[in-house]
Amino acid sequence: MGTWNTGITGNDTAKDLYTEYSVVFCKFDVEEALRRIDDYVRAEVCDESDEEEWCNYFYSLADFMWKKGILTDSVRDKAVEMIDGGFGLELWAEAGQKTLDSRKKKLAEFREKLISPQPPKKKIKLNVYTERVFDDGDIIAVQLKTLGKPYTESKQRPMSEQEFHALDGKYVLMQLVKCHASWSSRIVPEVKDYWAYFRLFDGIFDSIPENIDVSELKDAMIHQGQKISSAFYCESNLFYFKRRNYKIICNCKDSLSTFEHTRNNSIFWGINKPWINPDSQLVAAMGLRVECSEYAGTVEEMENIYRAANQCRRFNYNLSREENEARYAEEENIIAENIDAALAGGGKLYSISFGKEIGIVTINNGHIDNLYIEGRYQQNGFGTRLLEYAFSVAGNEAYIDVATTDKRLLHICDKLGLVKAEENEYTAKFVKA
Repeated sequence: MGTWNTGITGNDTAKDLYTEYSVVFCKFDVEEALRRIDDYVRAEVCDESDEEEWCNYFYSLADFMWKKGILTDSVRDKAVEMIDGGFGLELWAEAGQKTLDSRKKKLAEFREKLISPQPPKKKIKLNVYTERVFDDGDIIAVQLKTLGKPYTESKQRPMSEQEFHALDGKYVLMQLVKCHASWSSRIVPEVKDYWAYFRLFDGIFDSIPENIDVSELKDAMIHQGQKISSAFYCESNLFYFKRRNYKIICNCKDSLSTFEHTRNNSIFWGINKPWINPDSQLVAAMGLRVECSEYAGTVEEMENIYRAANQCRRFNYNLSREENEARYAEEENIIAENIDAALAGGGKLYSISFGKEIGIVTINNGHIDNLYIEGRYQQNGFGTRLLEYAFSVAGNEAYIDVATTDKRLLHICDKLGLVKAEENEYTAKFVKA
């Protein structure tokens, strides 16, 4: 197992066992809990012959029990005996005198703690979600709680604080796809850590809808990572849903068979921070549509789009931050000049939007150029959609020149079935088939 410092719990064994301790001491009295822990450790982890692992186990056990106010004399005395006898120190000596001295210091501090009065007995709570909420296929309504919270998703979908707060008390619909057990106790196997996996539907309702037609429900669009999906994980704890006045509308398992599973998104009901809250995430996923049209934004917004596109995943770690920023500035000056030249020649600027405008392209006398998609949207087909739209409005003479080194744009051209009309060492000209 891994060790990352000389402290009592600075190792993988202690970290893994700490959760087990919580489960066992929560479920059983101290004597029975100690018996079960000892049986498990000897069968699955180690015994006294593995001095390093035994120290990791026994010291972490004593530490946990002391903190919870349940340390027994026998566990305390055994731990103190191991410290006084230098049990397991030979392995630390192999790491050098400095590391050995640090370990001895930590053990001396730990010994002092063990023989000092322990805190009052604390109630031991499980730090896992042990209940499985709802049945697979249940469609439930949950209430938005937006009052007093900031709207934190303006970069994804612009909305004023007033608009956000006006949604307080309204409802959104979601469907339980499954409850996933991400962890099971090795000592008490029936104790599992469940996470609820939901599908979020598009739409905000003034009240709990009745007699809904499930086939008419559309998926919302949550965008946290690279893949946009309506699916998200959250805490499997009915407490959060009760607070939001949930109601089970119906059950429809049939729709689950066509649902695309992804573990890309998470919405935590228990987190309400100035920079993130679940209501903002739910609201931001609603009403999003992919639309292409002539660009109607400002110059500043256009600049933000191509800057975000140009800098995405292109930081050169062989250069300093200042050198990278200078490189970006030089490239973006060239991009601005190219866009200005296309527009000055009678061309037009078009865009693709998804809650906000996220990509641009110019068309000038059939020449499609300056295609840029903001970095966080580049792997969701937006570039393909915008280029397809550009060819649809550019006329029969439409074409695009692609650098032979631009693998992403070459891949998009291939997806659209475009053909090479001309090619040299540096660029390829693509036209409709």
